[in-house]
Amino acid sequence: MKKVILALVASAFVSFTYAQDVNFDSFKRIESDKVLNLSADQIAKIKKLNKEVGPKFRAIGRSNLPGYEKGQKKRALALEHKAAIRAILSENQIKAWETHYGSMNNGEGLRGIMKDDYDNRLDQLEAKFEKDKEAIENSSLSKDVKKDKVRSLKNQYKQEKERLKNERDAAIRSGVLEK
Repeated sequence: MKKVILALVASAFVSFTYAQDVNFDSFKRIESDKVLNLSADQIAKIKKLNKEVGPKFRAIGRSNLPGYEKGQKKRALALEHKAAIRAILSENQIKAWETHYGSMNNGEGLRGIMKDDYDNRLDQLEAKFEKDKEAIENSSLSKDVKKDKVRSLKNQYKQEKERLKNERDAAIRSGVLEK
């Protein structure tokens, strides 16, 4: 039994060690993608872009900005990077990309995902509120205690809902999301 546990711990350690590769290039796939049939010049340009964007992402990550602003800056940088790659590709390569990987239009997919995320978070918040409210109402507490707990829960729910809506509206105003 000890050998099995030791083997599991060792394999987990090795997995985590390899997962921490600091030289990993998340955009490397496009350079070696056989579907796009990139020229040597295009590969060189894309590699250059990737080398330039990596330090910018790390600088944003290390900055003292709040998490939301970091996310916005990283999204904007990613959209710029994607647009720069798109400018390097020919129309046929863009069509091949979109056929194989999905839309390459700037931000359309990201905006939809982010909007869905806000909608899902609001739905989850409401479902949690209803579940917690029902649990309080079905408990053996006195009416006054139940009433106070439900009121407190409702206030928390309203505050969180308002916060999520404000966050979503800020994203819409900044142009990251569309209505």
